Amino acid sequence: MPDELIHDLPMRWADLDELGHVNNVVYVDYALEARAAHVRAGDLPALEVASATVEFLRPLLLSERPVRVRSTMVADELVQEIAPVGAASPFARVTTRATAATLAARPDAGADYRLRVRGSDLGPDGSATLTRVFEYAQESRIAALRGLHEEHGAMGRFVVARVDVVLAEPFTWRAEPYRARTSITHVGRSSLTLGTDFEEGRLGRSDAVLVGFDLATQRSRVLEDAEREILSRGC
Repeated sequence: MPDELIHDLPMRWADLDELGHVNNVVYVDYALEARAAHVRAGDLPALEVASATVEFLRPLLLSERPVRVRSTMVADELVQEIAPVGAASPFARVTTRATAATLAARPDAGADYRLRVRGSDLGPDGSATLTRVFEYAQESRIAALRGLHEEHGAMGRFVVARVDVVLAEPFTWRAEPYRARTSITHVGRSSLTLGTDFEEGRLGRSDAVLVGFDLATQRSRVLEDAEREILSRGC
């Protein structure tokens, strides 16, 4: 394959979150669309994805400029840098791998979320797509943080800095909801990490680093002492 593959695609209003930024899950969709185009063209092997990491480097706003995805393959790892056409540096980096590390057991603690799979979540093989699994992780951690907010009072805003997802057994449609359990695994000066296990890790795991965010300045912020105390108690 060439050293670098390039794929351009348009942005949509539906790509944005409540802050007006491209939603973190959408970057996965951009990367997968580019990947599929290169596989169809014969420039990339059709490897299954076993794990993925998304690094959010700076907010991407809606623009008439297309989004450009630059893809580089090294062994079984595909690195895709995402930015508007003409940008000098990436806004996000998506790394997908054909292999995944064995998941170590985690304490069975945290906030439970009843996760329902829709038929529209499923790909041609009958299992949830990678984009949907990232959405499941997002739903679960939002529900956990909302529970903390309702129990302890308002906290400041956060943005996602990094998400790691490891896939295991596939999500398939069923009437019974799946169990997603989210816990706070680390609280730092301006960030926290939430870990989500799907069906005790049998279906996979997600770890997300969130950073305090000041909406007025559009910059990261230090967590307040009261906020840090609430988060340190865990979900």
